[in-house]
Amino acid sequence: MRYFSLKALLFAALSLGFSLSGFAENAYWAEFGNQPVYVQQNNGRTKQTLKFVDFKDGMLVAEMTIDGNVAEMSLPVSESMVKKLSFDVNEMQKANKLIRDGNDAGAIKVLRPVVYPLVKFSQVPELFSQLHSPIRALIGSLISAGELSEADDLLSRIPLNKVSIKYSQLAIQLMHAYFAEENFDAAARIARELPKSGDYTSNISQVVSAADALRGAGEYEAVIPLYREIEGSVPEEVRKNVRMWLAYSLVLANRVDEASPMIDSMAEPDAKDRLFSLYKLLQGSREHRNKNYDAALDVLTRGFVRAQTSYVWVPEMLFLIGDCYARAEDPTAARNVWSEITVLYPESPWSKRAAESLSKLPKPKPTPTAN
Repeated sequence: MRYFSLKALLFAALSLGFSLSGFAENAYWAEFGNQPVYVQQNNGRTKQTLKFVDFKDGMLVAEMTIDGNVAEMSLPVSESMVKKLSFDVNEMQKANKLIRDGNDAGAIKVLRPVVYPLVKFSQVPELFSQLHSPIRALIGSLISAGELSEADDLLSRIPLNKVSIKYSQLAIQLMHAYFAEENFDAAARIARELPKSGDYTSNISQVVSAADALRGAGEYEAVIPLYREIEGSVPEEVRKNVRMWLAYSLVLANRVDEASPMIDSMAEPDAKDRLFSLYKLLQGSREHRNKNYDAALDVLTRGFVRAQTSYVWVPEMLFLIGDCYARAEDPTAARNVWSEITVLYPESPWSKRAAESLSKLPKPKPTPTAN
């Protein structure tokens, strides 16, 4: 009988298409992640090689041998220190060429052994660009090559709220890749993990867009905690908008009893306010969920006539209006409304849902021809 090492079995499984997430640990991390990083330090006339093994409490931890004994020394990271350090990933030049040529898979093979040991130093200040550029190059290539589980694993080892926002941008890129694969659970998880305060407030718009996509995909339970988190992060003037979306998602998730106190506590915006139509969508969706379709149609229509076509909630407002018509056994009106969504908002997730609903309507009767 022929025996194989655990490493061989892991890589054989990977070659057969199994995701890294299927294992308890990333196989590449087990092989490369805990390796030390050797850096040249130039102190004028003298040069020495430092063996960095970790980054703790804002300090680089170097390991050295003194009189035959292994000792650790913590070094504060400063601009002057970084200028004395020489850390060149020789493989970067080759990897960058492969990336430019569209060969991300080739770049990944080149970068893995040298970049994995760097990940544990991700909290080193951004001024140490020699370290950060290779890490981001590898993660970016993994996402482009469709190796989403591995990219996810590496990003999970990097505290996004303690590093450059450039890492958040990679996480957002990964989130969009998950959306493209309709892996909504993974996309929602990344949206929740993105830092949203302080230097990271620019992430909020991406999280709001993710929430819109999740809601459009019918992932209401996934989007509710996301809106709750956003509510505490956005400026006061935006909070009312987010609170409406939270209440709306609760309604769509059949949690009307939870949403109703929130809806009833809201003051109706002025009819000239852009939030007026969103408020009517909120009220109308509650009536629709309670199967009061005539009341829902009335409220939704009043909101629609005050809306502009650019408002992000218009496609779903139209979808509900069409559904009210369908339930009132007016398939012609329902067809007209749902068709309008597919024509005017083809990129909206509500366009797909409208198309599916159109396919279930009875076919229109042919117009009689004159003799």
